[in-house]
Amino acid sequence: MVPILTRSFVPSTVLLGVGMKLAATFFFALMLALGKAYSVYGVSEVVFFRSAFALIPVMIWLVMRGDFPRALRTSRFGGHMVRSVAGIGSMFCMFGSYALLPLADATALGYAAPLMITLMAAYFLGETMTGLRWGAVALGFAGVVVMLWEHLGSPAPDAPARSALGAGLALAGAFLVSIAMVQTRRLTKTEDTGAITFYFQSSTTIASGAVLAAAVFWPTNWPLASLMASQAWTTPSLMDWAPLIAIGLLGGIGQIFMTQGYRYADASILAVFDYSSLLFAIAIGYLAFSDVPTGQTLFGASIVICAGLAVVWQESRGRRRGPR
Repeated sequence: MVPILTRSFVPSTVLLGVGMKLAATFFFALMLALGKAYSVYGVSEVVFFRSAFALIPVMIWLVMRGDFPRALRTSRFGGHMVRSVAGIGSMFCMFGSYALLPLADATALGYAAPLMITLMAAYFLGETMTGLRWGAVALGFAGVVVMLWEHLGSPAPDAPARSALGAGLALAGAFLVSIAMVQTRRLTKTEDTGAITFYFQSSTTIASGAVLAAAVFWPTNWPLASLMASQAWTTPSLMDWAPLIAIGLLGGIGQIFMTQGYRYADASILAVFDYSSLLFAIAIGYLAFSDVPTGQTLFGASIVICAGLAVVWQESRGRRRGPR
């Protein structure tokens, strides 16, 4: 009787983890779509709503787990600061790229992050780089170049600068995400997931609030005056408060689902479903913004996805074989 129960139980937990991962990806896709739709308020303001209101579901989650305030205790504030600074930069770049590019394009360019994580994990964490991993990284960056190429030569008069800037922000965001994720791996050895999430969201709220405050007092004759002016606080209209708050709530809920998903399924299994975000981005982008991804974007994204799946396949095979 016990073996039968065990066999039926294990797949159900894996399916639960996969379902939570897909739910998290969907919530994040909705969050980014709203961020793009309301980018008129400026990146700093969108990031502020994303971070401040994400703390609400995160705190509720910690209280329901019975981990508040225990989960917030830490002796590694320096490590949290490194993770938070990289995460703050990546969030600003991410929302900036989504404001300038179609949802599918920005999402696909963001797939460079797992490949960068592979390289950084080898250097900073001492993880082994096999021939397949090197080949996958090279293939993945080739796919990024394919996607990037069309954003450097758009025929529209004002599109090239916006498109190139958006692509650059997407790649910069992917690079900063890779730093944040490598640092997160370090922190998870001693820190609770709740602490990592809470300190990141809190730091981002403070940083975006500081930018909003600085924009008000920034002298017009100082460098970057026009950029800072674009980041000044704009009081939302009555109808816009709800979607802006929803950006934060969706981000916080997505974070919870993503974290819980890793409790029920291995990371090597869930990593495959990261790429479902492109499907959500294509669907939401078409319905909300009438965006249709080009064949070149889809071709480049397929190359990056194949490269990422190759790394996941090798990791999964290595785990089945066990440590050498």
